Amino acid sequence: CFPLPSGAAAPVTTRANGKAWADVVVKIGGSACTRKAEFETLNVGALQAISSQLSALPTEGYSLAVVHGAGSFGHQHAKEYGVSKGSSEAPLGLTQRLREGFAKTRLSVTTLNKHVITALLKEGLPAVSMSPCPFVGTEKKKLRGGRLGSATLEGTKGLLQRGFVPVVHGDAVLDDAQGVAILSGDVWMVELCRELGAKSAVFVTDVDGVFTKPPSEAGAELVPEILLDNKGELELRGVSMNTASHDVTGGLKAKLESAADVLRGAPSVEAVYIVRAGSSAAAEALRGLAPKQGTTLRRR
Repeated sequence: CFPLPSGAAAPVTTRANGKAWADVVVKIGGSACTRKAEFETLNVGALQAISSQLSALPTEGYSLAVVHGAGSFGHQHAKEYGVSKGSSEAPLGLTQRLREGFAKTRLSVTTLNKHVITALLKEGLPAVSMSPCPFVGTEKKKLRGGRLGSATLEGTKGLLQRGFVPVVHGDAVLDDAQGVAILSGDVWMVELCRELGAKSAVFVTDVDGVFTKPPSEAGAELVPEILLDNKGELELRGVSMNTASHDVTGGLKAKLESAADVLRGAPSVEAVYIVRAGSSAAAEALRGLAPKQGTTLRRR
């Protein structure tokens, strides 16, 4: 989990009326908004499907915050120019090439953010973009002080108070130690779930959930439930982790660890769901119900 800095106050996770700031925090994964194998290409069908599903929630009394992945936007520039590694010199001593890569990465991820916001607005959801750079930064790739700053949290809660839906994305950010870095959307999932008192977190993808092996392979079976043991470790019996085809950006284990981090770092979250965009399972998960055709992560 993310420990609170020494002397830091515990997050105020509820409104004056006792309700959580957000009932659910949703991660629209890169595969649910882009075609990950095609450079800067949208997955229009999946993005429209999840946007439609999200738009129904406020009319039913649910409050939500949204995070989206980068998919085929951002990653290529970040990797090509070494943005995540930053500068080996003093933090202000960036090369011209690194500055170029940082700027291109930001342009790419904010371009995708525009597309995601546009899709949500088209469905009637009052989505408002929150772009991290340059207001949220890191030190050695970790959030400064181990948590989001008070101004960021006040702004997020201010949007929610007024009936807006905050939408944040992974970003290229300023780093105190290495000049620049990448702040993942998965970090935002943990932070927003904890700070907003969410009861559930939903990771939306382009497949039904976690499978015993890549779902395109014969014999692949959906794993309905994965438990987090008392030591904070995932119980993954029967799930193969030895193929990158589970996820081109780092493997199934990395994706599952991101989901598990929410359970480790956000005490209010009762379950994390992994579901397919547009599915009945997604509709159930968004309302805090265990999906019949998805994967649920819980604490043992």
